[in-house]
Amino acid sequence: MKQVLLFFAIAFLSFSNNAFSQMQQMMQKGMTAGRVYGKVVDSKTNKPVEFAAVQISNFKKDSTGTMKENILNGQLTQANGDFSLDQLPVFGELTFKVSAMGYKLYEQKVKFDIKMPQGNGQNQMGNWQQALNAIDRDLGNIKLEPNAVSLQEVQIDGSLPVLELRPDKKVYNVDKNPTVTGGTAEDVLKNVPSVNVDIDGNVTLRNAAPQIFVDGRPTTLTVDQIPADAIQDIEIITNPSAKYDASGGMAGILNIVLKKNRRIGYNGMVRAGVDSRGRANLGGDFNIREGKVNVFVSGNLNQRKSNGTGLTERYTRNEGVDPLMITQNNKNTSTGFFGFLRSGVDIFLDNRNTLTVSGLYMNGKFKPTEYLKTQTDTLTGTSVFGSGIAIRNSDSKRDFKNRGASVAYKHLFPREGQEWTADVNFNSMTSDMNGDYKTQNYLSDMTENGSPALQNQQIEGDNTILTAQSDFVLPLGTKRKLETGIRGSMRDYSSVNQNFIFDNSSQEYVLIPNLTANYKYVDQVYAAYVTYSHQIKKFSYQAGLRAESSFYEGELTQTGEKFKTNYPVSLFPSASASYKLDDKNDLQINYSRRINRPNFFQIIPYTDYSDSLNISKGNPGLRPEFTHSVELSMMHTFSRRNTLLGSVYYKRTDNVITRYLEYTFDTILDKSVLVSTFRNASSSYAYGLELTSQNNIKGWLDITSNFNAYQSVIDGNNIENNLTNKQFSWFAKLNLNFKLPKNFSLNVSGSYQSKMALQITNSGGWGGGHMGGTQNTAQGYVRPNYGVDAGIKYEFLKDKAASLTLNVSDIFKTRINDVHSESTFYTQDSWRKRDAQIFRLTFSYRFGKFDTSLFKRKNLQMNTDSVPDMGM
Repeated sequence: MKQVLLFFAIAFLSFSNNAFSQMQQMMQKGMTAGRVYGKVVDSKTNKPVEFAAVQISNFKKDSTGTMKENILNGQLTQANGDFSLDQLPVFGELTFKVSAMGYKLYEQKVKFDIKMPQGNGQNQMGNWQQALNAIDRDLGNIKLEPNAVSLQEVQIDGSLPVLELRPDKKVYNVDKNPTVTGGTAEDVLKNVPSVNVDIDGNVTLRNAAPQIFVDGRPTTLTVDQIPADAIQDIEIITNPSAKYDASGGMAGILNIVLKKNRRIGYNGMVRAGVDSRGRANLGGDFNIREGKVNVFVSGNLNQRKSNGTGLTERYTRNEGVDPLMITQNNKNTSTGFFGFLRSGVDIFLDNRNTLTVSGLYMNGKFKPTEYLKTQTDTLTGTSVFGSGIAIRNSDSKRDFKNRGASVAYKHLFPREGQEWTADVNFNSMTSDMNGDYKTQNYLSDMTENGSPALQNQQIEGDNTILTAQSDFVLPLGTKRKLETGIRGSMRDYSSVNQNFIFDNSSQEYVLIPNLTANYKYVDQVYAAYVTYSHQIKKFSYQAGLRAESSFYEGELTQTGEKFKTNYPVSLFPSASASYKLDDKNDLQINYSRRINRPNFFQIIPYTDYSDSLNISKGNPGLRPEFTHSVELSMMHTFSRRNTLLGSVYYKRTDNVITRYLEYTFDTILDKSVLVSTFRNASSSYAYGLELTSQNNIKGWLDITSNFNAYQSVIDGNNIENNLTNKQFSWFAKLNLNFKLPKNFSLNVSGSYQSKMALQITNSGGWGGGHMGGTQNTAQGYVRPNYGVDAGIKYEFLKDKAASLTLNVSDIFKTRINDVHSESTFYTQDSWRKRDAQIFRLTFSYRFGKFDTSLFKRKNLQMNTDSVPDMGM
């Protein structure tokens, strides 16, 4: 229709003596009837390149008379590589560009070769048709050249490799690993290089607790509350620059990046699965983008059943008291579900301004049960003098909710590379727990000893984080750049923990004041940073400085006792330098200073009696620990898909916060007991070697391997004479991705951890986030353990839109937490196992339409919308 109308318009004009001049004037007034089309392919394989970004532009003068590029149209190529860009001006030179991940930028000048008809007669009609045909131009096959490896960003495989190696971080792509489908972030992190996750979900990075962020900001979510299917990738930053939070002590940052699609048109995926324990998981992602608005939503519903077993054997000794041998067996089960919903909208106000508003809601309900049998034998020499047995059964209900909201703004300046961003993030977690405990004492012959003791525990918690941040990037020429920003983070936490015991005389539960802990605290951290970077030929460097100040105030509300600690302004410098030795070798060194502040659970002087073998108490006299970290790395590129990254690192921490066991008299129990508390050891240091490689074997096998060997030393002589812990440890991870025939793929991943220095979890279970995470101890070690996971995936239907994935975790049931700890007063060995060998089957289906005009009827031929009003 577009061609017909244009033809009659041209024919009408041709009857006049000044037809040519009138048509020329009409075109110059803005005729946008042109169209270019073609296909984008790989120059080596001639296979179509999907999702390549194509755009066409011209240059116009702005109000100041300066020539500026004006983007006329753009889109992503379809699955077969096709593209079509219409509504283009038919006169003047245009610039056509194509970009795609893993390929060099393609650029071409385009003109519509329109020859105006000359003369009169029968041939003139055919000449007009030739002119009309010229406004549809076929650009043919656009062949993209694979991109050579660069210094700034190295990818081992151009098509989303499992692991991307970059100068400042490693990026683990979750979609490439079918073993985590239907799982949680805890399952994902078990496969990430440099990272270890124990059976309780405690995360360590190079044997220390990292900061865990979600989309670059603090979160109240724990790693077992984030669905794996909602995660796009994991960023591993082992030695962050001054741009990032200084918190995190001896470790770096793990940033969990959630999926958010901005593809043009509508796109989505739905999935459903079930595991070998009969628990289902459902989920879906959807986005729709038209014009200046992109809406995205994702949701997951996961049922869970977790089983665990454990055994603890403790031999206690103290002068003047008969030694005891305590044996504790436990079995626990937790059933329930959690739902996860995330939604938001991107508003592209114009070419340089974007506003994003998003929200998150998560709700979980679980019912944990536990069987705990404790046998205490009093020893005289090698004989047992007396025995006592206690069996405790517990039934609990746990309900938690997380709400989050984020507003982000991004402004791009006319100067390339100059930008300003600002965002505000809010997260709130509420939790309720109600548990009933029944304890029955027995004699050695299992005869009941008295009536059972009935207890009830009620816990309510509220945790809120508000973060505001603004960043500015200013290019100083083409080789230099200045970055600066400010940030404020505020956490408000409160908890009510009440313990009741059943009174047989009154037949009701009575509150036990000495076992009640009601507290609240406010933690605030304010920071500002500046970094300067400069590239000089093959050499580049960056220097930065971060200033942080924190304020902390807590209160035991049942007693009115208050705790207040203000950390004055501390400076945290960072520096890095890199040098390109040749086309295949890059060298980099970096340094940073970091801090780990004691959290409320470490300094609160409340005694926790919930586990009779692990009584714990905080220490209000703790001081923050400071860490100096240096890392030297070299990357060697064998070929485009084969790379080796080697790093040597050294970290020293002063006033290291460590768990310490001491024998003390307890006024509540009216006897001397072992109490676990926290102390500042003099110092600790660790040094090691890490190797990470990506290898591809003839296109059908991708191998990602990671090896880390380190020596750790804790000096606690300031606490106790000769209290040191020296331990050499190493761990290795291997991930194999097989591309099999008939659209099958297989993934096998395994890890091995040697004997290592003991890691103990903080109360509160923050998993390494704002609260500080796991801590070193100078009194124990963990025995070696290993595990293997596997997953097989089958893709089918057109364009592999559907898939079936079968995965199994801990195939050989070998993941065991086996711990040895000792002091002057005791020797203890304990092992625990959780969720061994779970099979999970998941079906997924993706759909979508890549359409730049979703809500308009699109016709690749001309229509009246393409012919502006000429005032005729």
